[in-house]
Amino acid sequence: MAEQQFELVNPKAHQGLKINHTQFDIPENHVNAVTVVANELSVIVHNYPVFIAVHPESGDYQLMALLGFDKGENLYLHEGNWRCNVIPIDVLRKPFQAYIPDPSKPDKGHIALDVNHPLVSTEVGEPIYDKNGDATSYFQRIEGFFNQLVSDSRATSALLKKAADMALLEQFSLELTLPNKQTVALKGLYGFDKKKVDALSKDDLETCHRSGLLQICHLVLSSSSHLQTLMTWKAQTQSI
Repeated sequence: MAEQQFELVNPKAHQGLKINHTQFDIPENHVNAVTVVANELSVIVHNYPVFIAVHPESGDYQLMALLGFDKGENLYLHEGNWRCNVIPIDVLRKPFQAYIPDPSKPDKGHIALDVNHPLVSTEVGEPIYDKNGDATSYFQRIEGFFNQLVSDSRATSALLKKAADMALLEQFSLELTLPNKQTVALKGLYGFDKKKVDALSKDDLETCHRSGLLQICHLVLSSSSHLQTLMTWKAQTQSI
């Protein structure tokens, strides 16, 4: 694998580059969870089980779509394809990433590109800029993804912290028995305590409703039904 070489995206340097954004079987996608933000949650929960985790460095709460049970296991990747049409923004934005020199000013960040990434070429994929040096519709979507990720990640973390302050979160370990009788376990996850959510006072219920936290609670709780799909896929990989 070529050494990473990140450059701030600009038309002078990258007008001739294309991105093969339909190729998903890349090293970065071989993970068992991916971060999602609140604004995409209503779509994500139709296809993925969603839990809450704590960022190991910042300590912030994050929404995570579960992709597999073991480290490096992405069960949504199958024969080089993604198994569903709904794909998390944090996957779609690759091979670009945010470059934010001053964490206190995330709105002043830029978009960087690993020019040695396997999705980048001069022949295959969508161009970043057109012949006039203007951003293509594809790169405009990428810019929109980053605007959403940067702004909504802070709002999502704030809402989850509010849930923690209201004692609505519970930490748990998940042990599941697959159809082939194999057992898998996930530790260090958080979820919403349904009993405490249902027992919210009238004032707290109104506060959660107005902030959008109540919707997040119900969406995350409903997403657990997709664990059965992951279990089936996992069992299928064990029988091959």
